[in-house]
Amino acid sequence: MLVGGGHTHVQVLRAIGMQPWPGVRVTVISRELRSPYSGMLPGHVAGVYTDDEMHIDLAPLVRFAGARLIHASVIGVDVDNHEVLCAGRPPIRYDVLSINSGSAPEAVGRGVAVKPIGRFLPKWRETVAGLQPGARIAIIGTGAGGVELALAMRAARADLEVHLVGRSWLPGFNARAARLLHRACEARGVTVQLGDEVTDAALPDADALFWVTAVVAPPWVAQSGLAVDANGFVRVNAYLRCVSHDNIFAAGDVACLEGQERPKAGVYAVRAGPVLVRNLRAALLGGRQQRFRPQRQFLTLMGVGDGTAVAAKWGLAWRSRLMWRWKDYIDRTFMQRFCDLPRMEPASPALPPALQAAVPDTMRCGGCGAKLGADLLSRVLGRLPITPREDVEVGIGDDAAVVRSDGRMVVSTDGLRGMMDDTYRFGRIVAHHNLNDLFAMGARPATALAMATVPLMAEPLMEAELTELLLGAVHVLEEHDVTLVGGHSSEGAELFLALTVMGAPGGRAFRKSGLQVKDVLVLTKPIGTGVLLAADMRGEAAGEDVAAAVQSMDLSNATACALLAEHEATAVTDVTGFGLLGHLAEMLRASDVGAEVQAARVPLLAGARQLIDAGIASSLQENNERVLGDFHCQTDARLLCDPQTSGGLLAGVPQAQAQALIAALHAAGYPQATVIGAVTERPGAGRVGRVV
Repeated sequence: MLVGGGHTHVQVLRAIGMQPWPGVRVTVISRELRSPYSGMLPGHVAGVYTDDEMHIDLAPLVRFAGARLIHASVIGVDVDNHEVLCAGRPPIRYDVLSINSGSAPEAVGRGVAVKPIGRFLPKWRETVAGLQPGARIAIIGTGAGGVELALAMRAARADLEVHLVGRSWLPGFNARAARLLHRACEARGVTVQLGDEVTDAALPDADALFWVTAVVAPPWVAQSGLAVDANGFVRVNAYLRCVSHDNIFAAGDVACLEGQERPKAGVYAVRAGPVLVRNLRAALLGGRQQRFRPQRQFLTLMGVGDGTAVAAKWGLAWRSRLMWRWKDYIDRTFMQRFCDLPRMEPASPALPPALQAAVPDTMRCGGCGAKLGADLLSRVLGRLPITPREDVEVGIGDDAAVVRSDGRMVVSTDGLRGMMDDTYRFGRIVAHHNLNDLFAMGARPATALAMATVPLMAEPLMEAELTELLLGAVHVLEEHDVTLVGGHSSEGAELFLALTVMGAPGGRAFRKSGLQVKDVLVLTKPIGTGVLLAADMRGEAAGEDVAAAVQSMDLSNATACALLAEHEATAVTDVTGFGLLGHLAEMLRASDVGAEVQAARVPLLAGARQLIDAGIASSLQENNERVLGDFHCQTDARLLCDPQTSGGLLAGVPQAQAQALIAALHAAGYPQATVIGAVTERPGAGRVGRVV
């Protein structure tokens, strides 16, 4: 388990991608999906590097490593039960844990801390866009980071006053380097103010205030019971191993190397990478560990913001354009290693000797021999928050469920193969996907059966996988007052979850038929999940775009269904595997009408258009595009055939209700809900509509 995507862990991931570790499942938990390279931050602020150039997109890198990526905020570690605790989701089990989560700023008053960088950058962009000429920026901190950032801010906005405030000038730097940088500040118009420690009561008068001062560890580190120093950083030995827990490692800013304490500088995190790779592999697969010996002297290169840089080492210092070109070359070369990834052959499935005891028999049975063990299943079911219902006479635990029904029943079933790294979120999305079928009928779901398959792993991992999967599904079911009443679980080739959902008709039943000429067509969610998931499997999708798609899939359609009923929808369906046009064609035929779809009005998930234009598509795309023959297409409509998972609702609505409905959907949390076209008379020549 790798917590954080810092400078050290990205090297671990690249090394695993280049030489996979057999029998080891690697999971990365990161709050940020794009890892900023601190060495390029001043250059980015100065306008030298783009946002993409200074960030490593973790999603393709994790995919290259054959690892899992969990987008979540870590709030603690349960060291006794070997679990990482995350906000808003169940704990995640680990055998060996490595922490490279960076640091947090000391408590600051007014202003913005520069660390973590991911939170600083949006504030900087907002600030620099809003400041008028002559406005004053103050940077608190006259160490290397503060000085370089002040020069970069001055380069970005020469019309602003930039002030550097601190106690002492460049502590730890040799005298010549300190003089060169002080002269650079004078020449560039950066005012330096040295004196007493800056307190909340004595902050300088400034229009924007930034802190580049001492850092501390995230609070959860010490709260987890790990051995820490006075500032909360994990105490590690020369092997980067926590001195209190042999199965936990740490590197980068979050670590304190006992007996070899060093400043919090990115160079140490980078240099620790190869050592951590070797020692994690040794801890998992056996082998000799390596000591980390951080150098006391290293070459410091600091950009001045005018095309030159100051280099300092061994009491010497130089300032020249050559030094800037050298720094630029080093930084770009480092980033290129993680952004231009080679294509690798699939790893051998053979298990190492150390792990063969966990899975002793590779010849696995089929039939009922593939069922998961009763003790494992019992432990998992005991963790599920099943709420009793009056109409459920017999639920989980018997051979079948007994549910009272006083009238008609609405039933639907659907299942999905695992298509994302986060098993818990996958379980949630499967539940949403299945509930959508009943919502599209205007029905009220009540009970559900589950059919789960988990891949072969060591039993503790299989138990953790099944727990996360079912907790995800059950949490969504419980949010909709639906009770899981039974099901089946087994071992299989890949992760799979299916649900059979049962309920009763609602106050207003919807069908695919019922569209009326002059109705408008309303879509409640954007499309593009198919191409984004396909690109993610290839390591070619941006992590933030995939995260947005996951968020869209994890959005319930229950409220949208209620709003459609309230605004007199005439026909409804959910947009899933056949794509927007495929499901629309079903509605048009069932209603014996036509439609005109305005392709430019169809809401798209970020990145979907670029990916399909680049030739990436879901495996179902070619089959779905056969529906294009049913439409007169005056524009590119391929993305309208993209298969959706847990997509939105597509509805016909009287034109008089459309404006109020869209406003209500936006207010209810469907910000991209929109009118995408209108219902027309049926066109001739065997067509059902037009795409314009």
